[in-house]
Amino acid sequence: MMDFDKLIDRRIYPTQKWNPTDLKQHFGSDDLLPFWIADMDLPAPPNVVNTLVTRAEHGLYGYEYRPDSFYDALLGWYQRRHQWTMERSHIESCPGVLSALAILINQHTDEGDGIILQPPVFFEFRLIVRKNGRKIVKNPLRLVDGQYQMDFVDLEAKAADPRNKLLILCNPHNPVGRVWRREELEQVAAICHKHNVLVVSDEIHGDIVYQPYRYLPYATVSETAVNHSFTLLSPAKTFNLAGMVDGLVVIPNDDYRQQYAHFADRYQINRTNVFTSAAVEAAYREGEGWLEALLTYLRQNVVAMQAHLQPPVKLIEPEGTYLVWLDFRELGLEPQELSQFLAQKAGLALNFGYWFGGEGAGFARMNIATPRPLLVRALTQLNHAVGYR
Repeated sequence: MMDFDKLIDRRIYPTQKWNPTDLKQHFGSDDLLPFWIADMDLPAPPNVVNTLVTRAEHGLYGYEYRPDSFYDALLGWYQRRHQWTMERSHIESCPGVLSALAILINQHTDEGDGIILQPPVFFEFRLIVRKNGRKIVKNPLRLVDGQYQMDFVDLEAKAADPRNKLLILCNPHNPVGRVWRREELEQVAAICHKHNVLVVSDEIHGDIVYQPYRYLPYATVSETAVNHSFTLLSPAKTFNLAGMVDGLVVIPNDDYRQQYAHFADRYQINRTNVFTSAAVEAAYREGEGWLEALLTYLRQNVVAMQAHLQPPVKLIEPEGTYLVWLDFRELGLEPQELSQFLAQKAGLALNFGYWFGGEGAGFARMNIATPRPLLVRALTQLNHAVGYR
């Protein structure tokens, strides 16, 4: 039985989320409760911890390959939980999903080409597009009756422009918490196939989905989606392993996969880390019970937010991810004023909404993968600040 209510002091190690220097740099104060960076303040599965201890005690950490058992655990996980019969030969390694995204952008677009994003969306997408000399093309999500929706008319128009070569899909969506339905993903696939737009689908949050919703891998929705897609995966979010694991990219198209594999070999980014392999295999093989307990706890954290959060602040109820999108617009504050209010008055480090694009102004992202007593304390501070502003 996991005790997720227990607060573990992460400050004894150089943890970025709790680092006073980072807090001071981004929020102007180091005396804050941090709910910003997307990792958990909850312990990883015990079987993963035990596996790492056993591996460390072996004392030899030389070169390794990934054995059949690693891929059996990975493929079995996606088959059992997501009904995705993934081909082992389609899987390539990467140092991290953002590294793979940058590689794919460079391999399949040219400088000046358009990359379609769906803001408000994970800010690193925008930064990677700009760093690689591509043009950001916005297909903003629409907030309708408390739920974000894709604008397919606008997506069709953007995809029809031959200068726009690639769509970055976030499935489930960070930060708004949508878990895209089959009909939505099918429509994306049809539009992108029609206009020869490639799709890179970041699915790193795919295991963190609340009932009755279901994560559907983009590559499974149609044959056209298979042929024009690249799926970015990692156990980092699922099992709280972000500081030690790499990522995977699933590339069904033979030509695209060969191109990626050649790059990986050329720049030697396909090496195996002994601890990463051990942790990932253990997580996918025996981590299912722990994950079910985690999902129950996270859902209870959402319920706690609904119970404690006071108007005029509103919660955009998440369908997936442990990141919740909070609506502060009724406070009537400008983006910088809201940033100062959250840090200086509420004493909280949240991701400011405008970090995710102008469409996020008036919102903030809060990480709820934290012990509930700490979450309730943060909500109490927030309510107090709102009441006395």
